[in-house]
Amino acid sequence: MSPVEPEPHEPRSRQRVRWIRGAGIGLAAGLACGLGLSIWQALDSELGQRLANGLGAMLWLGPTVLVGFGVFVWLVTCSRINRRTRIRLGATGLTLAIAACVLFRFDSFSGDLFPQFTWRWSHAAGQLSLRTPPSSEAEKHPQLPESPPEASLAMASDSDYPGFLGPNRTGVVAGPRLARDWNRQPPRALWQHSVGLGWSGFAVMGHHAVTQEQRGPEECVVAYDLRTGRELWVHRDETLFTGSGVHGDGPRATPMLYQGRVYALGATGYFNCLELLTGRQLWQHQVLPHPETDNLQWGMAGSPLIVGQQVIIAPGLKPGRSVMAFDQESGRLAWSAGDAPAAYSSPQASQLDGQNQILIFNGAGLSAHAPDDGHVLWTFPWVTQGVSMVNVAQPLVLSRSVLGAEHDAFLISSGYSQGCALLSIQTEQPSMQVTELWRNKSLKSKFSNMVALDEFVYGLDDGILVCLEARTGKRRWKGGRYGHGQLLLVADLLLVQTESGDVALVAPDPKAFQELGTFAALPSKTWNHPALAGNLLLVRNDRIAACYELPVAEDSE
Repeated sequence: MSPVEPEPHEPRSRQRVRWIRGAGIGLAAGLACGLGLSIWQALDSELGQRLANGLGAMLWLGPTVLVGFGVFVWLVTCSRINRRTRIRLGATGLTLAIAACVLFRFDSFSGDLFPQFTWRWSHAAGQLSLRTPPSSEAEKHPQLPESPPEASLAMASDSDYPGFLGPNRTGVVAGPRLARDWNRQPPRALWQHSVGLGWSGFAVMGHHAVTQEQRGPEECVVAYDLRTGRELWVHRDETLFTGSGVHGDGPRATPMLYQGRVYALGATGYFNCLELLTGRQLWQHQVLPHPETDNLQWGMAGSPLIVGQQVIIAPGLKPGRSVMAFDQESGRLAWSAGDAPAAYSSPQASQLDGQNQILIFNGAGLSAHAPDDGHVLWTFPWVTQGVSMVNVAQPLVLSRSVLGAEHDAFLISSGYSQGCALLSIQTEQPSMQVTELWRNKSLKSKFSNMVALDEFVYGLDDGILVCLEARTGKRRWKGGRYGHGQLLLVADLLLVQTESGDVALVAPDPKAFQELGTFAALPSKTWNHPALAGNLLLVRNDRIAACYELPVAEDSE
C-alpha cells in the first residue's frame, strides 16, 4: 500500500501575491462601494443637501464599508475556499446588497451622529404635511368639542404653557398631580396629525397651541386647537433654512405667547409679532442683515423672552447687537448690546442675589445683561466644540437655600465632552464677581435642559439620565437610556421626552433611578421640547404632532 502523498504547499511568493491582490481588490472595492453609497445617499436627498449628506455618508459609512466589503471581496475572489462555496457566497452577498438598496433609504442622523435608515416606501420628513391632511380623535369622537377661537384669551389660566420650557423658562410646571401608574391609568390620545419640518415646540394659551413648521419653501407659524388639533390659522414667510442631513431643515425656536400676541423667531432671522386669535401680522423684522453669512451653522434657535414691555432675542451680531430688545407693541428697537456670538440657548430672565438679570448662554460662554439697557454685567467663558460654539442647554439657577451658600448660583452644561460647572455670583457693587464652585463631566447636556428638585439636579448625560448633588456635583446614579431628549418636572415627577419618540415617567428620587412607565407618543426621532397645559401633553417632531391626556392622581395616591 503506497503512502498518502501530502498536498503540495503553495509557494510563499504566490501566497504573498494572493494576499496583496486580495487586499488591493478589497481596498478598491470598499472605496468604490463607500463612494457609491455616498453618491446614492446624496442623490436620494433634497438638492440643497446633496453635498453635505454625501460627505456625511463618507465619514460614517466609509470605514465600515471599506473593511466589511473588502473582507467580503477577498473571501469571494482570493481566499482558499472552494470555488462553489465562493460563488454561492458572492451571489448571496450581491442579493442582500441589492435588497438593502431597494428596501431601505437613509433617513437622518441621531443626536450621537449615527445614521438612521427607514423603509424606502415610507414618507420622508416634510412630505407628510404636504400629502396627508390632519386627522384627530375629535373627528372620530364627537364628544371632544372644538373650542371657539375667541375663547382662547378669555380662558387663559395658570395651566397655560406660554413659551419655551414653560412659564418661567425653567422646565418646571406646576400642573396637576399626575397619576404614577400608567398601566392602570394609561395616557389617552386626543389627536395626532402630520406637521412640517422643524424642531420648534408648542406654546399654549387658552385653547391655542402655537408652533413653527417648514412647509415646502415656506416657514410657517401655525396655531392649532388644543383639544382637537384642528388648524386655526397659518402665517407664512417665504424662506427655508437647510440644516444638512445631520440636523434637519426648518425653524428651531418655540414661539412666545403674551397678552394676546405671538412672538416667533424663525431659523433664518424673521422675527414676527402676530395676533394670537387670527394670526394677523402686527410687525416683523429680519434681524439678520445677511442671513446667509450672519446666521449660525444650524440656524437661529433661541426663543423670544418677555421682560417688562420688551421682547428680547439674541441673534449674536457685531458690533453691539448680540442681544436685542424690541417694544412689544410697536416693534421698535428699544436697545441692543453685547458683542458675543450667538449659540443655541434662549435668553432667560433670572434674579440673582435680588438683582434682575438676563442670562444668555451664548457662543463665548454665559453672559448677564441689565434688563433696562442691555449692558453686560458679567461674563464667564465657556466655549464648546471650538468654532461651532455649541452651547444649547439652558442655565439652571439654584438658590442659596438649596445650596446652603451665601450667594445664588447656576449650573451650566454642554456636550462634546465639555461637562458641567456650578458658578456663584456676587452682586455687590462696584463690580460683580463670578466664582466657579466645581466642575466635572458627570453631566454633559448636549441639547436638553436640566431641572432641580430639592438639593438635586436631573439631566441627560449624553442621553442617559443622571442625578447629581447640586452642592458638590457628585453623581448619585445614572440610568435610563433616553437619548438626546427633553425633561419637564411636574410637581414630584419627571416627564422625559425620549429621542426615539416615547415619553417616560420617572420618579426623581436621589436614592435610585425609578422609571414608573412609558408610552409610545411619536414614531420617530424627536428633538422638540414637549409642552404641558394642565394635564394635556403636546409633543411633536419633524413630521408628527400629537396631544395626550395624562391621567391625574386620585385623592388616595
